[in-house]
Amino acid sequence: MSGVDRVGLQPLARLGARTAGSSGAAGFTPPAEQLVDAARSPATAAPVALESLLALQQVDGAPARDREAYRRGQALLAALGRLQRRLLADGGTQAALQDIQALAADVPAAADPVLAAAVDQVVLRARIELARAGVTGG
Repeated sequence: MSGVDRVGLQPLARLGARTAGSSGAAGFTPPAEQLVDAARSPATAAPVALESLLALQQVDGAPARDREAYRRGQALLAALGRLQRRLLADGGTQAALQDIQALAADVPAAADPVLAAAVDQVVLRARIELARAGVTGG
């Protein structure tokens, strides 16, 4: 069994020397045109494909993160609206404050910078309301 010297394209002269010394039954000698084409072709196809796959994986996660951040922002806005209505009606605000505290505790980061900024503003407003009510945490 023979070992591999190096990975990548080798000079044409080295390939020819290696195939010339091999026996006819044990080796395969490609036509000269294929050797010349192989020597001229760029060896960067694998790294480009790897970078593309990594970029595709990052893009695939972005819409899911954006959806989750959007849903959490909408839920926070709804909870803030309930708190406002309860404050105006002089009703009990404890349930609305607990909802806001739970929603503002762990907000996922959005991939879209505009959405991330908007969700951050909603979370800031929620934390201000919690601080105004004297609720700790969140």
